[in-house]
Amino acid sequence: MSIYLKVRAVERVFNHLEKEVDSFQKSTGLGCMPNCGKCCSKPDINASALEFLPLAYYLFKNGEAEQWLDTLNNDKSTTLCPVLNTILAPGAIGFCSEYVHRGLICRLFGFSAMLHKNDKPTLVTCKPIKEGMPVAVAKAESHIASRKDFPLISNYYMQLRSIDESLGEELFPIRIAIAKAINAVLGYYAYRRPPKRTKVA
Repeated sequence: MSIYLKVRAVERVFNHLEKEVDSFQKSTGLGCMPNCGKCCSKPDINASALEFLPLAYYLFKNGEAEQWLDTLNNDKSTTLCPVLNTILAPGAIGFCSEYVHRGLICRLFGFSAMLHKNDKPTLVTCKPIKEGMPVAVAKAESHIASRKDFPLISNYYMQLRSIDESLGEELFPIRIAIAKAINAVLGYYAYRRPPKRTKVA
């Protein structure tokens, strides 16, 4: 499967997840706290390379991949996600500078569940949401306990691995995951005709 087809396959998984998260939020009232971004500021976020393949492909098409890779490989001053803005820009959705191309973990956290003992699904969300939206959290927990539709983390990572097991199986610190995704795109197009660059207005 070509890189382009893998990117489209990952995007289809993301699109399905977006619909499921939207339905889950509407059913429970769960949502991010305004102007928060605390989960994005964690220094120990892990992700797979595959979930950042759409970002890497986008950067490659825009001629930015090598510059990003150089920064990721040489800037050891931080472990934070490289697309995180420390200041909220006017009119921005959040602190993510590449929100459209954010990874799977970014899309799941706060509005999904993971299986614990006896395959019991448990809500995965953050402290600000728990403290700021206790009624919605209780409703979400009840929703999950009743086995209604909700995003299950393991299901989505399994879907990713079915696209490319080598890129989707292992989790890395987020900066390393993004670097590996960029390397995968650069390596693929090293001896192939690259896609047309995106025109910038």
